[in-house]
Amino acid sequence: MIKKLTFAAATLAAGMLLAGSAGMATTAGSLGALKDVGAAQSSVEKTHGWHRTCRRGLNGYHRHVPGVGRVQCTARKCWTNSWGIRRCRWF
Repeated sequence: MIKKLTFAAATLAAGMLLAGSAGMATTAGSLGALKDVGAAQSSVEKTHGWHRTCRRGLNGYHRHVPGVGRVQCTARKCWTNSWGIRRCRWF
């Protein structure tokens, strides 16, 4: 029991010492080069947010039509599902 308390006290003291000490900040040089390397190695493709179904955005429900751009959705159809939750589909 005493060994556990001693170990816990030593761990707590070391943690407090490390948390209270000042960290050293280094400059990384050019971060633009690092971002380009990370983007080249990524397998995720950026899509620019084009979607053809109506989705909620900053300015309400909208969709993106190729060749036209952002189109506001104005019509909706609502129903209540089997759990009593109201659902709406925008067109």
